[in-house]
Amino acid sequence: MPISPTRRRTLIAGSLICVAPALITRAHAATGAVRPLRAPWDSFWFGGYVAAAGLERLGYTVGEPRVMTPAAMFQTLAQGDAEFTMDVVMPSSRVIHETVKDRVELLGPTVEPGSVAGYLIDKATAEKHGIRNITDFQKPEVATLFAEGADKRARLIGPGAGWNDEKRALDDINRLGLKDTVNLVIGEYNVMVADVVARQRAGKPVFFYAWFPNIATVELMPGREVVWLEEPGSDPKLAFQNVPGCASQQDSCNTGWSSTTYYVGGNTAWLDANPSARKFLSALRMQLNDRVEQNLLMVKGEKRERDIERHAAEWIKANQAAFDGWVESART
Repeated sequence: MPISPTRRRTLIAGSLICVAPALITRAHAATGAVRPLRAPWDSFWFGGYVAAAGLERLGYTVGEPRVMTPAAMFQTLAQGDAEFTMDVVMPSSRVIHETVKDRVELLGPTVEPGSVAGYLIDKATAEKHGIRNITDFQKPEVATLFAEGADKRARLIGPGAGWNDEKRALDDINRLGLKDTVNLVIGEYNVMVADVVARQRAGKPVFFYAWFPNIATVELMPGREVVWLEEPGSDPKLAFQNVPGCASQQDSCNTGWSSTTYYVGGNTAWLDANPSARKFLSALRMQLNDRVEQNLLMVKGEKRERDIERHAAEWIKANQAAFDGWVESART
């Protein structure tokens, strides 16, 4: 499923036409051109190509995706400067979506079941020092195990800047009394977790935020190289059952974070004007394991854009009957 010349031209045109959003919204509705968005993390980029393939079957011309933070994506969708994204993660983006919910509609969920999220450390350090909970980092002797340089605080790799999750992580640091012992590092997530992987491979302690699956947790597998930390006193409803790699080694694991659920986000006016697109994007479904398998391919080196497009084409072929059914139902 290579990128067509038309789709490449759409990306170039997109950089020229953003000066008149109102006019462009009408033009796009009339011509059937679609401008997708995607998040800075790449763990579900292949899902965007699956969606694009379905929309193209319905007669739309889909441009190349633009990468934006969740906050920027919602604003861009609300302004009519893009049509859809496959990268809406709830409840992480709930606060952001609330501000534009009259103009941005959520379809789905697209991936079930939801996935576990929270803080992880390397398994070797957890077992050697008996670290089970995030509150263990209140102890200076635990924090210094994960310190770097002159700073004696533990270095925690947090969510990416602009995700909204970084605000939750900062709140955790303050609420759990960790400000004096934990240094929350916010930056380019993919770059930072690549360093996490390298450090763990070198036998060094690591402490980071992640979800499963993502580019970090399919390489550093929970239960094998890393473990999930629990948060004592969290709402029991947040507990995950039978989660591999819980530091407490219990069947129930409460990381303090809600299960992450994935949705399509679409410009409401565009969806209203394009019922076939709404039907298809609403129907599109994947299993969580589909993401795991594709992310593993990326870890093995198949992470170029053309690789990700090929993964999408292979997924469609493996799920052809369901995919064709979504397309045909959308036409009625």
